Amino acid sequence: MLTDKRPAEHFNDLVTEALHHQGVETNEFARFYLATLLVNFIEAGRFSSEPLARKYLVALNSGRAEKTWRFKQLGDLALFTSGFFSDSFSRKIIDVDYYILMGVASYGFLASIHGEDPRTDDNPPLYSELAGKFNLFVDVLNEVSERTRLTSPTNVLRLYERWLRTGSPRAERMLREMGIDPLDVDTNPLQ
Repeated sequence: MLTDKRPAEHFNDLVTEALHHQGVETNEFARFYLATLLVNFIEAGRFSSEPLARKYLVALNSGRAEKTWRFKQLGDLALFTSGFFSDSFSRKIIDVDYYILMGVASYGFLASIHGEDPRTDDNPPLYSELAGKFNLFVDVLNEVSERTRLTSPTNVLRLYERWLRTGSPRAERMLREMGIDPLDVDTNPLQ
């Protein structure tokens, strides 16, 4: 599909539609952050083979400015990877739950560094919101991924496996739309 939109506009539209479609309430900063995150990863290809746990340990042992940068990078990588590539974790030692935990911890640590307290405002500060709604934002990015055709929702087994691993409300809703009640699936073939 050819478009005259710049990547930032394109991803902003896709993120806004996915947030609306899934009924995820968020502030403008978080919506903009998600769209910008996609642009940054798509344009820069910011991946590394270093394990997330090592990145986390290095971040913990850094000075304040570097710690902030490192935790932001780690949270962003975990969010992008778990949102855009959750299906690629099938049959691997490290699964999407690990990335989700690392992302929540990283954004939570950033929130504490910046003194964010989500209880003091109706609109939680950015990093508190990213940590608190991480799973919802993973689902939003997963929908964006599917709409950009990097993944496909047609594989029912993969969708069911994603629901089993993450408990994703979106995956459950998609299964139900296909006529499958994931809570009523008999997984014991011996009965």
